[in-house]
Amino acid sequence: KTPLDWRERTEREEIAPNFELDSTVAHSGRRSAKLSAKGSPGTFGYWVTSITGLPDSNTRLTNHIPTEPVVRAKGFLAERRYRFRCYFRARGIKSIDKSISIKARWKNARGEEILGEYITSHKLQGEWHEAEGILAAPLFAKSVDLELVLQWTPTGTVWWDDVSLEQISPPQERKIKVATVSYEPPRPSTPDKNRNFFAEKVAAAGKAGADIICLGEGITKASTDKNFAEVAESVPGPTSQVLGDVAKKYHMYVIAGIYERKEAIVYNTALLIDREGKVFGKYRKTHLPEDEVTGGVTPGDTYPVFKTDFGTVGLEICYDNFFPEVARSLALKGAEIIFLPISGDGRGNGYAWDIVARCRAIDNAVYLIASNYSQKRSLVVDPNGQILADTKGSGMVTAEIDLDGRTFDRWLSFPSYGEWKSLYPKERRAGTYGILLRDSKDSYVHGNNEEADMPSAYDQRAR
Repeated sequence: KTPLDWRERTEREEIAPNFELDSTVAHSGRRSAKLSAKGSPGTFGYWVTSITGLPDSNTRLTNHIPTEPVVRAKGFLAERRYRFRCYFRARGIKSIDKSISIKARWKNARGEEILGEYITSHKLQGEWHEAEGILAAPLFAKSVDLELVLQWTPTGTVWWDDVSLEQISPPQERKIKVATVSYEPPRPSTPDKNRNFFAEKVAAAGKAGADIICLGEGITKASTDKNFAEVAESVPGPTSQVLGDVAKKYHMYVIAGIYERKEAIVYNTALLIDREGKVFGKYRKTHLPEDEVTGGVTPGDTYPVFKTDFGTVGLEICYDNFFPEVARSLALKGAEIIFLPISGDGRGNGYAWDIVARCRAIDNAVYLIASNYSQKRSLVVDPNGQILADTKGSGMVTAEIDLDGRTFDRWLSFPSYGEWKSLYPKERRAGTYGILLRDSKDSYVHGNNEEADMPSAYDQRAR
């Protein structure tokens, strides 16, 4: 009835799925492990296997579990890496992300859980999804439980097959040096003067060994008396050429805000220039303050991310950062670093600026690198919300960041340790966020209760 070395698990029989081996469906072998919902929207059950005898972790503390609320990877994770892979086929399930989960629970020699995590990456190949993830074992792990879960669906079936876990060599480190600036060109200025002014700042960052630098918003308009259309230029254009020459010389990336012209349309755009001095990508600001609207600027409508030679980058511009959906959209598309050219955030007389920047980093488990004019506090913030570098006035700062650095919190979803970066994409409930897609407050929203279809007293009076 059950696959070799696998067990059936459910919390309550009244919400348990059917467990069985299916000889009519298989990915490569003779049968698959099948879970079928039996009509309850609270369906919950899973196949589980325990892989024991993991290699020694070069420590005598094989039964140890840290007690600190927060631990970093160093001193917590071993050098051992494992590639998990399995295949699943789903039928009659409305949401795979909601109803199908793959979990790994690392345990010490006493069977106590040390770390819990999800394997979330999967791609469709014909009728089967291939799920794969690279896992790092905690130092004290002697075994790992693998769970294949069906949950929260009244209907549907999932078949599992070809589950494997193999030890692999650890990946190379991804450490880079980032730079950001807080500079306003001397007044009065012109677009050409500004290009040369900021090219000097890029060169200074290059001499300091920076892999990438973030410049400010609309750098050709700052300290000039020109309007948006007067400084707008094509892409590629004069600004990308001047900055690209410096980027190529120092083999670095450059982020720079400009005003872009495409025929009659003017956009507030952030450029990503690569190590060869070419325009690698661009982002058009989606949230425009009123002065840009009346100044004839048109908003963009997409959130692209860009895969560089060190990691995946996302861009946002100034007012975008006031709307948390922008950073979340970039993070969900894979951004590991968000660069933010920003004129300023004066809310609370500047009190809110670093708090908001740190929140965006924490919420999305990303690095945030901002170049700020008004507050003269350009920041490098890590995924834990810690400020790694702060200009604290006009100037340039650099910081080394580790894109593979990890932080684990105790009782963060899993009862042992968990990592926000790997947990929130799986545990967020996108299907409940419908109100975020509305453009206005024209229609009222009720909670999930028996009177959900009845207007409130306030709505009745308004009508």
